[in-house]
Amino acid sequence: MYKSIVVGGVMAIVGLSVPTTVMAQFQVPLSSTVESAQASQPAVSPLELQQFVQVIKQFQKIEMQTQQQMAKAIGKEGLTPQRFVEINESQRNRNPQANVSPDELDKFKKAVLKVNEIMDSSETKRQRTVETQGLELKRFLEIESTISQNKALQARVQQMLGN
Repeated sequence: MYKSIVVGGVMAIVGLSVPTTVMAQFQVPLSSTVESAQASQPAVSPLELQQFVQVIKQFQKIEMQTQQQMAKAIGKEGLTPQRFVEINESQRNRNPQANVSPDELDKFKKAVLKVNEIMDSSETKRQRTVETQGLELKRFLEIESTISQNKALQARVQQMLGN
């Protein structure tokens, strides 16, 4: 069950030709509850903001590489990304009428294992990237939370990213 959910998420990530935008997570509307929570969060120094932006830039590169690796792994198993998604949906919905041959199911399972390995490797790279920029993971997440709740910081990050 968990693998099916993960694979569904993977296919959203693979996008197969549409790179995902890391900054989409910053498009959270402010509410009175969020504004009051923002006041209790620590400030983000200019250095931390620069470190954060550098991490996001690296995350974008890692994401592109991950998408390419996953698409390649799926292809090496003899499946198209579209067919991979179809089989995934049939497995998640337990649809016996999906016309999935035993051979395709075997290829799908092998591809899922490879995709999971790629995702694990990508996560490790992201963690190392945060540390390499001189941030602890906990602080990085605090900064991310602060930015997601502050339109001025969101705009500043967008500007620093060149978006």
